Amino acid sequence: MSQAWPVETEAGLGPDDGDVRDVLDRQTEVLELIARAVPLREVLTEILTSLEHLMDGARCSVLLLDREHRTLHHGAAPSLPADYVAAIDGLAIGDGAGSCGTAAALNLPVVVTDVMTDPRWADYRAVAVAAGLRSCWSTPIDGRNGLPVGTFAVYHPRPHAPTPREQLLVDRFTHLASVAIGHARLLEERRARLEAETARRTAEELSHAKSELLAAVGHEARTPIQAIVGFAELLGTMDLDEARRREALDHIGAAAGHVMDLLSDVLDLSRLEAGALPLALEPVGVRDVVDGVFGLLSSRADQREFSLEHHLGDEVVLADHRRLRQVFLNLVTNAIRHGDVGGRVVVRACSAEAPDTLLVTVDDNGPGIPPELLARIFTPFARGAARPGRTPTAAADEGAQEESIGLGLALAHGLVGAMGGDLEVGRSGPAGTSMRLTLPRADPLPGPG
Repeated sequence: MSQAWPVETEAGLGPDDGDVRDVLDRQTEVLELIARAVPLREVLTEILTSLEHLMDGARCSVLLLDREHRTLHHGAAPSLPADYVAAIDGLAIGDGAGSCGTAAALNLPVVVTDVMTDPRWADYRAVAVAAGLRSCWSTPIDGRNGLPVGTFAVYHPRPHAPTPREQLLVDRFTHLASVAIGHARLLEERRARLEAETARRTAEELSHAKSELLAAVGHEARTPIQAIVGFAELLGTMDLDEARRREALDHIGAAAGHVMDLLSDVLDLSRLEAGALPLALEPVGVRDVVDGVFGLLSSRADQREFSLEHHLGDEVVLADHRRLRQVFLNLVTNAIRHGDVGGRVVVRACSAEAPDTLLVTVDDNGPGIPPELLARIFTPFARGAARPGRTPTAAADEGAQEESIGLGLALAHGLVGAMGGDLEVGRSGPAGTSMRLTLPRADPLPGPG
């Protein structure tokens, strides 16, 4: 807070003196900057500019002390030549290291009325003269523990000794510099603690998420691996006829394919997180991709009596063909997997807000996403509560797996983002869910011939 200005009649300052009000006003401006957490260099520059305004011919600087390395570094110097500032930046403190180095080492003010004759300036005399500096008065800036945190220097272009008025001004503004530096370092320490705590929590959350993902992958892979082991033992221990042998091999192949798909999805997710997933962006016809996906899923849709339809024209987007097919495959599979028997999936192209993008919706008439799952719908293996009245056995008999959403939606979301688009839930409720896929448009594909 501001302090009362002492009455110094011998120095020419009194309660009615004109520059008393000027000093108080400038001090108030500095304190307001400190209160607003303005960067330290800006606050120090305001302090030095104010002092230079009040002391004719003076040029001022603040050097900050690196106590561990015992060196002084540039804090602010609004009117000193850049060459001089660079020359003294990193100055090692010690008795005989100019005015500032000596003041910081001894924690005492050092007044050098003429740098040309003072031995403490022997190593810095040439650079000072080149900068037009002839005298230097340096005062330590005290820290919270009484040890210096920097130095406050006042230079003149001619031999000069400070007057009582100048001593009073420097004392006041050195105190302001101490407050500014202390406040800035408190903020820096608080920010460092906050960043460390945030980093710790983030690391814990990431570790927990990875542990959950590994556990979920292990759980997801356990069933098909058990099927592979079981059918392999069956083939090795029993003499099966050709039909049962072929059925066992089909089960082994399907289970192995599921495990391979799962591992491929995990690998793709890790590549997406690392920003290392290879993409080949090119103009892709959306209808061709969706037709291909519907063909791949026709058998699964027939098993659950699902109808698949689309309302697409000649829309073309800039995407990776294989990855876009993977996105639609995951979205449609998810709708079939979690919907009721006899459901429906419809893919439509719609007008997007931005003219250079295409909006494609994937709508179903399933039971909707549980409200508690909406916020985590793109999280791998997120789980919702089982639907009332539907036992796990009944769900399994229908081919639905509602306990976990698996990796599909998380992977689809990451792939769309990597291709410069966006995937979000448009709506979800008892009447069904609409997934909204937005991708950059591309020029129409050339026609045949």
